[in-house]
Order: sequence, then C-alpha cells, then structure tokens
Amino acid sequence: MQVIVALLVVSLVAVSMALPTQTGGGCPGGYAEGAEIERGRLIYVCQGGNVVPKGCIAEDLSRISVGGHYDNGKYRRTCQAAGDSLTFEATGCVANGQEHKAGETFDDGTSFYICKADAAGALSAVNQGCVEGGKRVPLKEKVNKDDAVYECQEAVSGGGKLVKAGCVKNGKTLAAGESLEDGKFWFNCSKSGRETFSLKAGGCLANGKRLNDGDRYTENDVIFECTIDANKNDVRAVACQSEGNVERKLGCTWVEGQAPLQYEWRCEHDASANTAKKVQVRCNYNVGGGTYNIEPGCYRVIEKSAFGCSQTGTALNLQSFQGENAEQSAQGAGLHAC
Repeated sequence: MQVIVALLVVSLVAVSMALPTQTGGGCPGGYAEGAEIERGRLIYVCQGGNVVPKGCIAEDLSRISVGGHYDNGKYRRTCQAAGDSLTFEATGCVANGQEHKAGETFDDGTSFYICKADAAGALSAVNQGCVEGGKRVPLKEKVNKDDAVYECQEAVSGGGKLVKAGCVKNGKTLAAGESLEDGKFWFNCSKSGRETFSLKAGGCLANGKRLNDGDRYTENDVIFECTIDANKNDVRAVACQSEGNVERKLGCTWVEGQAPLQYEWRCEHDASANTAKKVQVRCNYNVGGGTYNIEPGCYRVIEKSAFGCSQTGTALNLQSFQGENAEQSAQGAGLHAC
C-alpha cells in the first residue's frame, strides 16, 4: 500500500513539470514586450501585450514618428495612425517647403502647377503654365512683353518657359513674316533660329504705297528718299523737281522760262524741317547777244531799254521799261541800276 501511494506522488510531480509555464507579457506571434516589428515601411511595437503603431520608414531609411512627415522634393508622405492601423502615404505635393493638397494650384515664381493624383493614387505636381510679372500664363497661351510676343511652353525640366513666338508693335502681335504700318513707316516681323524674333524696319509710306530702302517719291516739287539705317526708318529730302520733272540736287541752280524772259532757281535745303524748296534767285534777260543776269531790286539798260527784276515776297518779276525815259521809269518802280 505504501508503495502504491509513493508511485502516485511521483506521477503527479512528473505531470506538473511537463505543463507550459505562464511567462507574462509578450504579444501574439511570439514577440517580446518592447520588440519592434517592421512590416514594409511600417513600424509597430509590442506594448502591453498588443502590437501598436510606432512609426514609418522613409525612402532614405530614416525613421518617421507617428504624425511626422517626409518630403522627397516632389511630394509629402505622412505617417498616420488610426487605432491599431498605420499608413505612410502621399498627402500632398511640396514646393518651397510648403504642402499643397490634391487639386490645389501653386507656383514657384516662374511656373505654376496643380497637385494631381494618378490612377494609382500617387501625387505629383503637373505643370500648368508660366508665371510672368506675377500673372499666370497657361501653356500654349501668349503674352506681350517689350517688343515681342511670348508663348508659354513646357520646359525640359518639367516647368514652364516663355519662348518668343512673334513681335509686338503698339499692342499688335505679329507672327514671323507678317508686317504692319505705323505712321509714315512699315515694319516686318522676322525670325532667326528657334526662338529669336525681331521687329525690323521695312521702309516708308508715301502716297498710299510702301517704299523700300532707297526708294524716292515727290511731294510739292520736293524729292524725298526712304532710308533704313541701323534698323531705323527715316525720310530725308534729297532734291527738288524742276520743269519737265528734272531732278535738281540740294544747292543746285538752274534756269526756267521761255527766252528772253527767264528766271534762275535754286534748290534750298531746310535741314531743321527735313525738307527743301525751290526759290527764285534772280532774273535773266536772254537775247541773241547773250544772257544778262539781273539781281532782285535792280535794272539793266539793254539796247536803249531798261529791264528790271522786281520782287514781291519770294516771287520775282522781270519787267521791261521802254522809251527815252526807260531808266526813270525803272527807278520810279523802286529799282536801282545794277
């Protein structure tokens, strides 16, 4: 009997030693208290018997605490916890350190963007246009600046870039090859290279026609020449036009009228007014015996007759005085002997 009791005691001790012991603490999955669990870019910790969110792992492998964020230069990822769950997703686009939510537009001083989500939910800043003088210019739209028109085009870098697309004159835009008239002149919009446009002097306007460099026209018996110098249009008086449409250079003299009563003319230049005019210089009495030059205000006796050159304003008049008292008559007309 004593042997049987002893065997029962030994058996109970053996069974007691085979049962698992209660360790206390720890989390499901066999994680010890305080152990960190990494699931992709998410970090959990075993705390009080529960697996709870602790933080996230950024692209550069730095650790971000719950509520913190990481900027990769294009968008912001925020480490967020909701109960026992944890997320590390893009929450907005980043420019100059500032976050912009999906659908929000913003600019960096030279281009403007919209923060847009793709089909997978990834966020990115999508270029919408250029910024000029604080104003937004959408892609493909044009703006006038100085003497040229610019078009907003997408740059290789992904931003916007204002590229010359034409010329501007008095608020009017011109494409390459187009021209316009302005006052007494006309201009051409020319293009060289991919982005170089310039407004160039084309010539002058006269009598409803376009003139090129070197072309001439006549106005009130004055001949003008259209010139282009250093890409600047100009008009200058170069001559006068006499009888028979003969060109007389500035400063030249010539004779007009039927013999014997003729007049000598000169083409006088008025530089201050950029013009010229024909003026009568003196009277000429042209007979078979020769030509007698008679200055304004005087007379000459020729073959017993007196011929005087009187002046009224700028006009000269060659007069003849006949008879025995021809000189007295000339003097009586206010003339003196030459």
